[in-house]
Amino acid sequence: MNVGMESRVAIVGPNGIGKSTLMNLILGDLAPVAGEIIRNRKLRVSKFSQHFVDQLTMTDTPIEFVGKKFPELKPQEVRNTLGKFGLSGKTHLQPIQLLSGGQKSRVALCVLSLELPHILMLDEPTNHLDIQSVDALTEALAEFQGAVVLISHDQRLISKVCDEIWVCGEQKVEVYDGTFEEYRQELIDKMDDELFMDSDEEHK
Repeated sequence: MNVGMESRVAIVGPNGIGKSTLMNLILGDLAPVAGEIIRNRKLRVSKFSQHFVDQLTMTDTPIEFVGKKFPELKPQEVRNTLGKFGLSGKTHLQPIQLLSGGQKSRVALCVLSLELPHILMLDEPTNHLDIQSVDALTEALAEFQGAVVLISHDQRLISKVCDEIWVCGEQKVEVYDGTFEEYRQELIDKMDDELFMDSDEEHK
C-alpha cells in the first residue's frame, strides 16, 4: 500500500475498527508490531483531528494564534487567510475560547494550510462544521496540490475528494477495487440481506 503526492485516499470501516490507529501508524506516531512503514524524511505532513483543536491557545485571538505560529506573515495576510476559511472579521479579534466548535476547526484548518504540507491527514474534519463550511472544505481539498488521506463519515466529501478507498477490517486493511459509491452500495445491499434474514428467522 502506498501514499504518493497525488494520492486521494479515504479510510473507511466501522466505528472502533482502527481507522485512526492506521493513520497514526502512517504518520509514525505509533510503531507497527509487524511489517514495515517507510517514509520520506523530507516529507511535510500535516494532520487535523479533534485533538488538534484542543491544542489551540484558548486565550489567544485567531490573529494572535496564527501570527505567533507564522511570524513572517503580516496581520492583514493572517486576516485574509482566516477569511478564506469562513471566519468573519469580528471573530478574528475574539479569544478562541469564545468561538464555536466549527470556528475553532476553521482556525485549525487555516494553520494546516499555512504549513504548506505535501500530505494532509484529516481525521473527521467535518465535525462541528455547517453545510456551507463543509462545501468550502470539499472545494479546497479538491484543489489542493498535494495528497489527501482522510477519515470521514461525510459521504459527499469522500465522493468529491477521494478516488481510492482503504477498508479497515478485523486485523487487516484492504484496498477496495471500486469507487466509494460502489462500496457504499455494497454496504446497503449487505444490510438489506441481513434484515431479510432476520425477518425470515422471526417468521420461523
